[in-house]
Amino acid sequence: MRIPLVSLVLLGAAAAGHAAVQMATFPIPGHVESDTKGLFIELVREVAKQAQTDIQIQVMPPPRAVQGFLGGSFGGLFPALDVNFAANQPIARTSESIDCKEDFVFTKKGSPFLKTLADLKGKRVGITRGYPYAREVTDSSAFAVETANTDEANIQKLVAGYLDAFVLDEKTGLKAFEKLGMAAQMQYAAKVPVSRQDVYYAFQNTAEGKDLADKFSQALKKMKQSGQFQKITQGITFAHGCAKAN
Repeated sequence: MRIPLVSLVLLGAAAAGHAAVQMATFPIPGHVESDTKGLFIELVREVAKQAQTDIQIQVMPPPRAVQGFLGGSFGGLFPALDVNFAANQPIARTSESIDCKEDFVFTKKGSPFLKTLADLKGKRVGITRGYPYAREVTDSSAFAVETANTDEANIQKLVAGYLDAFVLDEKTGLKAFEKLGMAAQMQYAAKVPVSRQDVYYAFQNTAEGKDLADKFSQALKKMKQSGQFQKITQGITFAHGCAKAN
């Protein structure tokens, strides 16, 4: 049976219109283990399902994921933070957050207890290369920032006395200290984060991207209202972002 050329064109357009949205992400212990496993993976698949959107997830190192998104190779990026983009970089983002990223100040046990940015004034502060720190941490001139390639290297410098403080998120920091068998040699204020950043889904600043951001926002809102979001995230993330992270 011969299919008219016009029909073939229409079928091709329909197929193109339903192409899966390419979503870039990066490994995060427990949250992104692979393109099929992890809390954030399960969440984004359910959000996409609710938004009636086909997605294809690609996991890669953080710099590649961010640069690939900025270069237009991917339609979406998650988990996204404002610090991933230049201040004037136009993006379409979900109005609903999926978490609040909190970083804490780790210090050596028995040393002065440092908690806030003000406490860090004049101190030697370690950060890990490639980690998405808030700009108030990386761009501050009030303290000396020293960069190491790994969390473990920063911890060893801290315990040895070469650093006054090390800034990192709670779960990653604790895991790194435990890995080195140095958990008993550190201290931090568990209820006093030094910085907070909203976590969300980012899309290209196009008509399609804005439409996706709106669809994902509506899906997230409904899932939070029904309790489905909280069920998937198991209370590990802040459902309403940093605004209600207390």
